[in-house]
Amino acid sequence: MRIKENLDLLIVALSTLAIIFYDVTLHFVLELMHTLFEIAHILFEWFELGIEHTVEHLFHTSRHGSQLVTFYILMTMLAGIMYLLWRLFPRILKSIRQRTLDAWVKRKTQITLYWHYQSLPRKLVLAATIMGVAYLASFFVM
Repeated sequence: MRIKENLDLLIVALSTLAIIFYDVTLHFVLELMHTLFEIAHILFEWFELGIEHTVEHLFHTSRHGSQLVTFYILMTMLAGIMYLLWRLFPRILKSIRQRTLDAWVKRKTQITLYWHYQSLPRKLVLAATIMGVAYLASFFVM
């Protein structure tokens, strides 16, 4: 349950690492996208071939005729999916925006309360630690 409570901090940390190690991140993302594209392409071809063979055997059409019917079936399915996405997209964006705002307010309140209840020596140690980590991290960026 601790991961779910601190998911926003994990996202920020991973985003920071992705910015610092941009070359590794870019390579990883491109390889992942290539692999996902290959898998999606194979699945689409399998699905399309299944529709084509089904149409060919059910209606006893030629190969060209079944390819045309398959094309129009796929275009109809694509139109339906695009319509559903068009209807859902504003709600999805509103939900993401609200979750991000809630996480920001929650963390800001936690940090403010934490800072408020620390003694002066603890505040100085915390500030020095943050500055030291930022200084050391600057070596990775340059």
